[in-house]
Amino acid sequence: MRILIGSPIHQKPETLVLFLQALERLDAPDVLPDYLFVDDNDNPISSQWLVDFANRLPGRVLPLLKGLQQVENRSDEHTHYWPPALVWKVAGFKNRLIDYALQHHYDALFLVDSDLVLHSRTLCRLVETEKDIVSEIFWTRWQPNGTLLPQVWLSDEYNLFHREEGEVLSAEEQAHRELHFIHQLHVPGLYEVGGLGACTLIRRRALVAGVHFGKIKNVSFWGEDRHFCIRAAAYGFPLFVDTYYPAMHLYREADRIKAEQLLSTLNYFTSSASTDHPYYLNHAEHPDTPDYSLSYNRSTPSSAPKFSEPPVIPDHLRESAVFAKYTADSFAVPQAFSGPRQSELHTPAASKPKLTLSMTVYNEADCKLADVLRSHREYIDEAVIIDDGSHDGSGELCRELLKGIPLRLVRNETASFTNEVELRKQQWRETVASSPEWILNMDADEMFESRFAQGVHSLLAGTKADTICFRLYDMWSSTHYRDDDYWQAHRYYRPFLIRYKEEFSYKWKEQALHCGRFPDNVLDLPSEISNYRIQHWGWYTPAIRAAKFERYQLLDPNARYGWKEQYESILDANPRLTLWVDQDNKIVGDEPASEQEDIEHEIITEVAKVASVEAVTDPEPEIKDEIKDVFYGKGKGAELGMKCKLCGSSDTGVFHRYERFTLMGCGSCGLVFRNDVDRIQPEELIAEIYNVNWVAMRDSAAASTYGDHALFGLMLLEMFSPGKGRLLEIGSGTGEFIHAALQSGWNAVGIEPSIDSRAYAKDKYDVDLIPGYWNGEIEEDAQTQEINEAQNNEEDTDLSLSHQYEAVACWHVLEHIADPIAFLTDLREQLQPDGTLYMTVPNKNSFTNEAYGACSPLFTEEDHLYHYSEHTLTLLLAKSGLRPIAMFTRQLSSGLDDLLQAHPLYGELDLTERMGLLAKLQGEKRGHELCCVAKAI
Repeated sequence: MRILIGSPIHQKPETLVLFLQALERLDAPDVLPDYLFVDDNDNPISSQWLVDFANRLPGRVLPLLKGLQQVENRSDEHTHYWPPALVWKVAGFKNRLIDYALQHHYDALFLVDSDLVLHSRTLCRLVETEKDIVSEIFWTRWQPNGTLLPQVWLSDEYNLFHREEGEVLSAEEQAHRELHFIHQLHVPGLYEVGGLGACTLIRRRALVAGVHFGKIKNVSFWGEDRHFCIRAAAYGFPLFVDTYYPAMHLYREADRIKAEQLLSTLNYFTSSASTDHPYYLNHAEHPDTPDYSLSYNRSTPSSAPKFSEPPVIPDHLRESAVFAKYTADSFAVPQAFSGPRQSELHTPAASKPKLTLSMTVYNEADCKLADVLRSHREYIDEAVIIDDGSHDGSGELCRELLKGIPLRLVRNETASFTNEVELRKQQWRETVASSPEWILNMDADEMFESRFAQGVHSLLAGTKADTICFRLYDMWSSTHYRDDDYWQAHRYYRPFLIRYKEEFSYKWKEQALHCGRFPDNVLDLPSEISNYRIQHWGWYTPAIRAAKFERYQLLDPNARYGWKEQYESILDANPRLTLWVDQDNKIVGDEPASEQEDIEHEIITEVAKVASVEAVTDPEPEIKDEIKDVFYGKGKGAELGMKCKLCGSSDTGVFHRYERFTLMGCGSCGLVFRNDVDRIQPEELIAEIYNVNWVAMRDSAAASTYGDHALFGLMLLEMFSPGKGRLLEIGSGTGEFIHAALQSGWNAVGIEPSIDSRAYAKDKYDVDLIPGYWNGEIEEDAQTQEINEAQNNEEDTDLSLSHQYEAVACWHVLEHIADPIAFLTDLREQLQPDGTLYMTVPNKNSFTNEAYGACSPLFTEEDHLYHYSEHTLTLLLAKSGLRPIAMFTRQLSSGLDDLLQAHPLYGELDLTERMGLLAKLQGEKRGHELCCVAKAI
């Protein structure tokens, strides 16, 4: 097959040399390609590089076509500006390349822009697709802080969502479909699109038919590629994009530097063993020519990494890994859409699809098989399992744990894992024999995160795709997954769930190892991405890793089917690990506590009993060294090894660093807390924040404050404490709730440290609040004490605390308390035997935090020492001798517009949609405020 690679070039030398290096690395499918460039450069060094490239490839680089006088091209680090004259000049260049390919009878023309760095397999892959017009994908951040977007689209000038003819979509549904399309493009595959460009293979059949880049006079779309795509569609040629080998787009200086590092790394493997690499020879022949082969910017030179010896791995795997390394750190896959779709708001739930679990097991009884099966049985309808010669009772364990669920268990007397493809084919045949609708193919050491159980059937009922892909995390311990150059499975989406299509011709990858769990062509079916995550427990202990290493040494000693360096890295003593943070429904590594953990729990309990809530005068109370170790690990206040303040786990990591403080996250229980919580004096923060300006803000919204919060709290009292009686409120603010309670017949007393707030309560509602901080009794700071003495000289106030209350309330107080266990333990003692505790806190899993992310006002408030979810608040209550009798979230309609505008996936919603969204947030406990009613255990 004769291929012409063509490119119009007006490029800076430092970018052009990287483009040419990548071109020279391209593998050819049959016959070596020819090159034809349009030299439109205004920099003589760039033109010289094209001449040098031709000299290195004699006979393959055709005489340069010369460009016309340059049209101004204004570009900077923010964006590129293309005036219409320049667009249509480039269109003319591309049409000249098409004419040349037709006149000289080339089988295909590969048009590629000169600011791309291509994977060496790109051309071969595009040829293998056998499509008349197909592009390789690349991603660009068009604005410095914008999202990475593809150079392909679905309709019009740049629509990234599918719309049926006559279909009217809301902004929210458009956003959902756009995100689906973007996610789909991250799965390696071939997809039909409506527009493409910049890296496109065009076969002769399309060229002869007349596709070209000329302007269509009655179409106003910007860009020559759009006119090309319209013309191709008119001639009946569908457009496709391939996503197996994404190119790197050098749109900004930072991209060029990464590309230098990428190519330097790849050049190292081919040049370290020999100095006859073309670029060494070229520099020797042109000693006076500046060496642009590594870096034009001498102030920031790029150097090749140093290795003890050149790695020996398959070329395409090695190159793909290098591409991933130098592009992944600037690439963030968008989070999956979690708001309501249009169909969720207006369409009744579909019937439950049948879900079949398909699995093979081999001696898994002492590993994670029991946990895996318990997780799956929550949502599967049947199971097909191949017991591949186990001699440890794995098959019997499957029968026991899946009792009550239809199970097709097939026993192989002799293990066949040495020929994986035959085992997988057997598994497929047995699964298909059960007449499945959806097939979930999971290994015996893989399980979804717990939230999958609640969402999987809605996922299946709502999708039009036939293949659903997920990310898999290689757990290297009970709490951390591996994340380095050799272990990056979680950065990609792979098929685990397919809709069985009887009429589809499934084809297998015929190799003995790493053949894939499904037939190799399932991604040819319509596919989509899901953000549910999978934990792979096949590496989580040293013993398992050692056994796997030996197995690969036995089955694949020459790394014929895998990656030699990855095999060797299995035994790395110090791999790079990342904390797994669960979604609060389940504690990671939920295993029986060790004796040491029991001791630590007892120490924490004793500390909770004796510690005061507020350390007003002594910010560093004396604590025994062994108790310090429980809370801080090896160093007090140190982020490394810092223990969770709730569950005592050491599996903590930085949640986010802000300008004045840092939040930590616990991988076991999900709690988020300030790293310096033990050194904080909250009263100082309160004095700084809850001042006269805050009171003025409250006064400006007095009606909503009273109605939305005070009366809401009173409603809860009427529901759970109808007998009324004595009521204590901690942190009464400006007095609305105490006033409402008094008016309703409660014998109510409130405590409030803010002088300005107490003065407002007295003036506005004639409510007297007790000054100070709750600390078992009451503790006043010096300023409050001085003012109270002056007031007592003028009038006698009859406010006192009784230690037995029918109800105790603390609305949005707990998040400010440095020692919440001791605080709640003490409040429990203030309750009568059947008394009730009422509280609200900001919800860590709120729609607010989802909309704003780490910049959410709930996270950025300095006085928010802890961030609770339903799970962590329940755990905290249990440690304090309390149990929740009601727990729910609340999302007010006021302020919803701001959240919808801030959320990247929402637009305008009508009244019905807004009410549907509020109901959904309430049902999923994603409201702004987490409300709890509790009693003593």
